[in-house]
Amino acid sequence: MRTWSLLALPLLSACAAAGVANPVQTTVLGTSAVSDSANIAPLPAAPDNLGHESFGILLNDTRGGFDVLPVTENDLLNEAATLHAQDMVENDYLSHTSLDGRTVGDRVLEVGYNYSFVAENIAQGFSDQDTVVDAWMGSPGHRNNILDPRAVEFGIAQEDSTWVLLLGAQ
Repeated sequence: MRTWSLLALPLLSACAAAGVANPVQTTVLGTSAVSDSANIAPLPAAPDNLGHESFGILLNDTRGGFDVLPVTENDLLNEAATLHAQDMVENDYLSHTSLDGRTVGDRVLEVGYNYSFVAENIAQGFSDQDTVVDAWMGSPGHRNNILDPRAVEFGIAQEDSTWVLLLGAQ
């Protein structure tokens, strides 16, 4: 049986936390977890600062600091994350639910990832992986997803300043 929960957290942050030149901006973060047992104003485009290998190192260093086993990169989760990030940017929204009603569970199944556990963190307004991971770790729901011991694989995508992190197990 697959169940899911959804948590969205708006966060007002200063430019240092968001990594942009605007003195104050709204940064939106969201988490969604699925396990077996809002339209927003557009933000300025950010450069593509995503290196999958370096993100994996950062993610596993973060998990390791809490005695959680490392996760490995999964191409199917990368694909699902990329498709969702692109959809959110192209259609100007930030949500765990696609405009056509699909959830994170639906999206990973569509790319062939037959999950027993999947969690999704999303964020917008961050220009690099260090600041987005720091922001996620400062939010209880996002932190719980990153540190969830059920996760054994991850996928990551950045489209402009929109980020999608998927953590899962098959």
